[in-house]
Amino acid sequence: MATVWRSQCAFTRFFIGKIAQIPNNSSDLGTKLSLGPLSVPWVSRNYSNYAHSPFVSKVKEQYEFDVVKNPPEWAYVERLLPFDTIPAVSPKEKYPSGWIPPREEARNLPFFVSRTKNHELPIYLNVTFRGMRKITQIRKIDGDIWLLNDEIKAYLKEAAKRYVETRVHELGKFIEVKGDYVNVLRDWAYIKGF
Repeated sequence: MATVWRSQCAFTRFFIGKIAQIPNNSSDLGTKLSLGPLSVPWVSRNYSNYAHSPFVSKVKEQYEFDVVKNPPEWAYVERLLPFDTIPAVSPKEKYPSGWIPPREEARNLPFFVSRTKNHELPIYLNVTFRGMRKITQIRKIDGDIWLLNDEIKAYLKEAAKRYVETRVHELGKFIEVKGDYVNVLRDWAYIKGF
């Protein structure tokens, strides 16, 4: 019963060629496999990168530069750097982008929708199931979320001329509306002063 170990067969054929005797799993035969010295010319050494190989001499990269503490050109560089914090909005009567700032009267309502850190309304559209399901989400709601839900339902029923389903998440402080009502809800939020 001489069955060949497949792993040893492949291992042996690779290192000593097809001429050598293929070992079997009978250990009592007393045959030993002697591999001998391996001189494989095609084995190469892998270096960590091209620059560490001995074939490449180190190239000194030297640049001429001057160290100046307060150059006058630094003012032009500072204009290109991003802001550390988002700047406050300068008050104007009308903005060219169409952005509308929140009004102070909105704080007196029993509910409030806060703006994001970029001063935008937190009303988003989630599209799932390859565009088949569209859900509008209003986030960052403070105060009486159920009263806000009732007002949204009444406004959307008037605007869409049909019943609209909503879902309220009290702990997450958001309301989900079934359908794409982002523009309608943004207009409603601007009317309310959010």
